[in-house]
Amino acid sequence: MARRITTKDKWKAKTWYTIVAPKDFGETPVGETPASDPKMVVGRRVEVAANDVASGKGLNHVKLIFEVEKVVGTTAHTRLVGYEVVRSYIRSIVRRRRKRIDLVKDLKIGGRKLRVKLITMTAGKCYATQERDIRKVLEESLKSPAKTVEEFMASVLSRELQGSMKEKAKKVFPITNVEIRRIEFL
Repeated sequence: MARRITTKDKWKAKTWYTIVAPKDFGETPVGETPASDPKMVVGRRVEVAANDVASGKGLNHVKLIFEVEKVVGTTAHTRLVGYEVVRSYIRSIVRRRRKRIDLVKDLKIGGRKLRVKLITMTAGKCYATQERDIRKVLEESLKSPAKTVEEFMASVLSRELQGSMKEKAKKVFPITNVEIRRIEFL
C-alpha cells in the first residue's frame, strides 16, 4: 500500500509586512513583503522612486534605497542607505564635444560616513587645468555646513546643493549639468 505524503503550504504560514519610509519622508508606505518570522524582514532592501516619497518635483530619475531596521507589529520601519540616479538619465545628459568630469568624495556627516559620486558636464571641451579647477571647486562645495545626514539629503533632494555647485563651477568654465549620481552609506 502506498503511503500518502502531505506537505504544508509555506505561504499560509507567512504574514505580510508593510514597509514604511523613515520619519524624514513622512513614514509613507513604500512596499510590502511576506515573511514567516519578523526577524527575517530585518535587513531587506527596497528601491523606491524619489517622486513617490520626497515632496520635490522632477525627481523621477532618482531612486532611494531603504533598508528595514526594525519591525513593530506588521509594520517594518526603514532607514535610508542609498541614493542613485537612473543610468538612462546619465546617458541622456552625456553628449559629444563636451567633457564629463567625475568626482568621488568620502564625507563624514553626523557620525556617518558617506561616499558621494558626482558627474559634471561642461558646455564644451575644456583643458585639463580647467577640469582640475572644476574638480577642486566641487570638492570645496561638498564640504557643506550640514550637521546631519537628514539635512544633507534634504539639500540633495531639493537640488539646492547641485545648484550651488553649478553656480560656483560656472566661474571656471561653462557647466550644463551637475548631478550627484550616487550616495552610498558606508
